Amino acid sequence: MILRRLADNLRAQNWTAITIEFVLLVVGVFLGIQVANWNEDRQQAARQANYLERLRVDFVGVRDRIQEHFTVYRKTLEGTEYLLSLVNASPADPQHGEIDDALIEQGFNGMMSLRIPPPLPATYVEMRSEGQLSYIANPQLRDELAEYDRLLGVLQEVSRITADNLIQQAPIVRRHFLSRTTRDGEALSGIRDELIDYDLDGMRADREFVVAVGLVERYAINSLGQREIQLALIEKILALIEQERQP
Repeated sequence: MILRRLADNLRAQNWTAITIEFVLLVVGVFLGIQVANWNEDRQQAARQANYLERLRVDFVGVRDRIQEHFTVYRKTLEGTEYLLSLVNASPADPQHGEIDDALIEQGFNGMMSLRIPPPLPATYVEMRSEGQLSYIANPQLRDELAEYDRLLGVLQEVSRITADNLIQQAPIVRRHFLSRTTRDGEALSGIRDELIDYDLDGMRADREFVVAVGLVERYAINSLGQREIQLALIEKILALIEQERQP
């Protein structure tokens, strides 16, 4: 409509009308571009807010699972320390004759327990694979997410090596325990080994057993240290996400 009137005025050499029509045309184009840019900015802000919320939920879930790992490895450490104190106690040591069956069972269960670091959050994997990480405006947050990706790769490889070593030690640490498999709704696998009996004298006479339990204890200590590093980075990421979500 404006272009047709502008052509008519040009033929009639109506310069005042031409000027007005031209200004209206320019203003209309400018406003159209501004509206389009505003709409794109609004959509991008909405996408970023959606991604940030999903990342927050994912990392809170990972943090909760890591907290469960702390519980498992601390129990493992407590139980293996107790077993080692028993098998290394001299006959003159008062602890030589004092037995805490609950701690022995805790040590046995701990030596059978291993936790693998949770995988990368699904939202981060989706954003990375689809090239959507640019929707995270904060460069520090992007860097910390990339660092978490790198760290998790290392931790998963370490866990794989640890699992292989524990499998090799399993026949040794189990040889003086009698157990049976039972259902356990709280266990990740849905089952657990229930301790029936144990041979403490056999443990004390078996140096391979002592070495194997010492290795399990070291794995627990190392795993706790690794989870502390992982948890610290998760908390940093969650704090950055929270900052970005503030209005």
